[in-house]
Amino acid sequence: MRRSKSVPLGRSYLALAALATTGGLAACGREQQTYCADQNGVVVPDARCDDGTPGHYYYTGSYGRGRMPGYRLSGGSRVSSTDSIGRSNAGLPATGHVSNGHVSSGGFGSSSHGSSGS
Repeated sequence: MRRSKSVPLGRSYLALAALATTGGLAACGREQQTYCADQNGVVVPDARCDDGTPGHYYYTGSYGRGRMPGYRLSGGSRVSSTDSIGRSNAGLPATGHVSNGHVSSGGFGSSSHGSSGS
């Protein structure tokens, strides 16, 4: 009977494969919150995004719930509050009110839209 030859994999390859797998699983099902903020990522009352005031954006990321005006957001993605196509692509309603703290579950295109806060 012949023995098959095994091909040794380097540590860096195995570490990279493990990292890619755990990162993909970690992103699956993670909640994402949306907040109205200025161009610097500072949360403002959500009404500022409703009235089309220039320089206000919807930021979406894993920020946690209950971020109040004045809190500085870091990371995530942003879309202009007046960009209906960008809002749709971000999983938000194309027009209309989006409450600060709007929640959607992230990862692999799944979402469940609800809202919290005002």
